[in-house]
Amino acid sequence: MNQATSETKVLLVAIAGTFMMILDQTIMNIALPHIMAVFNETTDRAQLVISAYLMASAITTPAAAFLAMRFGLKRVYLFSQAGFLLGSIFCGMSWNTNSLIFFRIIQGLCGGLLSPLAMTLLFLNIPPQDRGTAMGIFGIPMMLGPAIGPTLGGYLVTYWDWRWCFYINVPIVLVAIMLGIMWIEDTVISKTTFDIWGFALAAVGFSCLLYGLSYAPTWHWDDWRIITLLVLGSICTLAWIVVELRSKQPMLDLHIFKSTGFSLATGVNFVTTIGLFSVIFLLPMFLQNLRGLSAMETGLMMLPAVFGSMISMPVSGRLYDKIGPKLPVVIGLALTAVTTLWMQNLDITTSDTTLRWMLFWRGIGMGFAMMPVMTYALASVPQAMTAQASSILNVTRTIFASFGIAVFATMLDTFQKMNLAMMVQTVTPDSILALQFLSQVQVVMMQAGQTLEVARQMGVYLLYQFMNQRAVITAFEMDYVIASVVLILGIIPALFLPFGRAKKSGAPVDISV
Repeated sequence: MNQATSETKVLLVAIAGTFMMILDQTIMNIALPHIMAVFNETTDRAQLVISAYLMASAITTPAAAFLAMRFGLKRVYLFSQAGFLLGSIFCGMSWNTNSLIFFRIIQGLCGGLLSPLAMTLLFLNIPPQDRGTAMGIFGIPMMLGPAIGPTLGGYLVTYWDWRWCFYINVPIVLVAIMLGIMWIEDTVISKTTFDIWGFALAAVGFSCLLYGLSYAPTWHWDDWRIITLLVLGSICTLAWIVVELRSKQPMLDLHIFKSTGFSLATGVNFVTTIGLFSVIFLLPMFLQNLRGLSAMETGLMMLPAVFGSMISMPVSGRLYDKIGPKLPVVIGLALTAVTTLWMQNLDITTSDTTLRWMLFWRGIGMGFAMMPVMTYALASVPQAMTAQASSILNVTRTIFASFGIAVFATMLDTFQKMNLAMMVQTVTPDSILALQFLSQVQVVMMQAGQTLEVARQMGVYLLYQFMNQRAVITAFEMDYVIASVVLILGIIPALFLPFGRAKKSGAPVDISV
């Protein structure tokens, strides 16, 4: 087998192994209302179907490095695929909410291992001078999954059944398992000791943080449950850091942050994750709640962003291999910031063509910014620590995304209430604009045969609805401005990324600034 063929096979195994796991995180958002109706559940209980998966994946992701070293990368990767496959089948066969939540936990426990193991697989089998390109191609499913999830979920729920949101995993995961059996080579097994305290503290800390952040916008940040979850999660996470730094055989060696490159890349990754998920969260709400699009139509509207990323990710990976991460990341963050700021002009009257171009150019920017940062983070540490670095990157990205969504959801709600309060004070029934609006409505209603009193009440109601709509639209605009500012600020640390060609030796890449 020649080198190029071997690298291609490893890349295909990594993509096949993680795509459905990424897709599964978004496809359930569409199926949730149908599950609530079938099982007659409340919103909070049904939301556990999604939260349980995220919390379970946060528990096992930190343990991916230990499991790979203790039992072998191939064995753990295939076991995780098989567990995810069985979890998907059982989720589709669920008979009530409790059984579905339980099987989603199984699915999440196994799915949480797949992404860090796939990234480790790539770095162990692809030479340094080609890693940027490989990671660029590997990143395409990371963008494709969240975009097509709503479209595919909407189609399956509308024309088939919500259970097919799980059954659709089966054929692709089976292919991934077969490819893994044929093409993955076994790694050396190391008899390391399991860090039980590190694992327990990380499991409690990360799961509490994710659970609290998931419900903070709904329950509000001052709710005692949110405060308890976030405080407990923070305490356990801080205790985990102390334990890991003092342990002789930690589950995750946090001394890895002594690497300037890894720490810098993690900081920039925070910005790119916030930038990505702010729009992934905000735009579907805008399209469905204000423009009246269905979930499937919303997913189709989001596809141009994926096409943009599919173009730019391989290009950015090639640029990384040639000149290092600085230039593609800076260009990507700048383009993403500009297009995010452009989105503040969105209104219910914005044409679909204009919106598609916004998303296309934003997708190009995200494609340039995301994968070079992650590639550089993994390349900045010794190769023996690749699995640990991958685990840290994946768990932090999950927390960053949850934090970003929670903050932007809270800001959206706060801005909407603030804007509405200001409009109520300004647009009084005696103001000129209000009088003009009310008189026009009254004329139309009375011509339709309504009494003056009914026409007046309808005018006041429509005026309030119009004000509320403007308050919401303005809140979206303010969120996009803040997201663009975060991305612009992210350019500052990105300027400290290195500029230089990746080394061709088998040694880990650690280009100095």
